[in-house]
Amino acid sequence: MTGNPFRALAAIVASAALVHAEKPLAEAAAPLAKELPAGCMVTGESVGGKRSFAVLGKAEPEGVAAEKRVFEIGSISKVFTGLLLADAVLEKKVRLDSTLKEVLGKKQDFADPRVGEITLLQLATHTGGLPRLPDNMGPNPDAEKDPYAKYDRKDMRAFLAKAKLAGPPPYPASYSNFGMGLLGDLLADLSGKTWEATVKEKITGPLGMRDTVESLSAEQTKRLAPPYQGAIRGTSWTFQAMAGAGALRSTAADMVKFGEALLEPEKTPKPAMIRSMLEARAPYADMGAEIGLGIIIGKLDGGKEYIHSGGTGGYRSVLQVLPGKKLVRVVLINNDAIPAENVMAAAREDAKPAALPEEKLPEAELEAFTGVYEMGPTARFTVLRREAALWVRLTGQPFAPVVFIGKDRFRYTVVPAELQFQREDGKVSSLVLHQNGREIPAKRSEAELPVILFAKEAELKAYAGEYEMTSGQIFTITVNGDSLMAQLTGQPPVVVFQTKKGYFEYDVVKAALEFEKDGDGKVTGLVLHQNGEHRARRK
Repeated sequence: MTGNPFRALAAIVASAALVHAEKPLAEAAAPLAKELPAGCMVTGESVGGKRSFAVLGKAEPEGVAAEKRVFEIGSISKVFTGLLLADAVLEKKVRLDSTLKEVLGKKQDFADPRVGEITLLQLATHTGGLPRLPDNMGPNPDAEKDPYAKYDRKDMRAFLAKAKLAGPPPYPASYSNFGMGLLGDLLADLSGKTWEATVKEKITGPLGMRDTVESLSAEQTKRLAPPYQGAIRGTSWTFQAMAGAGALRSTAADMVKFGEALLEPEKTPKPAMIRSMLEARAPYADMGAEIGLGIIIGKLDGGKEYIHSGGTGGYRSVLQVLPGKKLVRVVLINNDAIPAENVMAAAREDAKPAALPEEKLPEAELEAFTGVYEMGPTARFTVLRREAALWVRLTGQPFAPVVFIGKDRFRYTVVPAELQFQREDGKVSSLVLHQNGREIPAKRSEAELPVILFAKEAELKAYAGEYEMTSGQIFTITVNGDSLMAQLTGQPPVVVFQTKKGYFEYDVVKAALEFEKDGDGKVTGLVLHQNGEHRARRK
């Protein structure tokens, strides 16, 4: 289950600003839908109250209207958990600063008293210091077909009892499925009902969202778009205690209706609850934004944006609300091969920036910009010099070249985006990425610049193939241009970077792949270095 980074900050350099036009979401989705190996995309838009829907790709089952097709919406469920917290506070059942120790009372022990001091607000804003997932879900829950199915309240409370923090909360916001799942379970327990029943009573019932549920009826099951992971049929996810983190299913019609409620809370039966959820509560540096009660709050082209994405085993989704434009956009995909956010980005037709002369800087001057620039706890830009040019990566992305266009500003050559470096006392101290109407800042850190061995596509192809682990999981290694991609069963492909000959490191987690060769130099297997060594044999 995923999130999505962005935020707009200071003024753009006017002479180099990127300009854009917009096109309908369905039009933007059409070419991307053709890339899906299976499944379809459904788009929904509300522009000034006028709704439109479309389905593109290989839609199944047949005969179901675009807006009525049911999809898992994953982490968008967190927004509903945030609304439940807002409602419980308004009803004076809890406070935003109520602590776990207060809410759980004598029913819960804490090995670390600081865990007991985490507040409900900190759970809703990912600032409690809890991990993305607890360590008692199994050795590799991300690779499970239905990872949350067996995790119950007993497991959740057992993890809380032993969890330890490095210091007292709050922490810088860092995405935690566990924290939001815990919040949902606490609020359900408080209501004396299940999380699903509480959502129906407090949110979907009053808003008339009849197709937004955790458990499908027989009729809704007939409208469910089946999950796919690439060309392979996936598995629907089920939840127990962690329902508040990602259990909901919905339709484009319901999600557009929900977005309209966020646009105009006063027109709903629950205006105070919605307004409270939408209030910015904490900075979210990893996403270049702020966060309300479960909702990401950023800026797009200078205007406010409410947004959240979702991803389960065979689904991708995103909800975007732009109050200044009275615009709601929804993308639902029953395949994990393409992020739903890509469709949103494709709806922006970024004009080719004004031609500015490319300037050459001496290598010594380029060195002034190299370094690691941190957005937040888990997101960073790495800027290094490759021969006579700067190359940049954002966590989870390949390196890309940038060219100097003057006044400490560089332009990407592969996408319409620019980097504005900033100085303090003459020394480069930070940068701002300008892309897709957003401005993402990052501060220069003291982290050591990694050594990257850039290889050509032909050399990387020697590693491509499938590698089977003793657990039966498969590593699929592919080449995308000059980047090596690694995908473990049940997970999306991730770029890895060569730091030693045949040794490739991840930058999204602390892990590495070391390839093994036989006497003839042929690649025969790999070793995953992550919490020990795990071997895989080439098929």
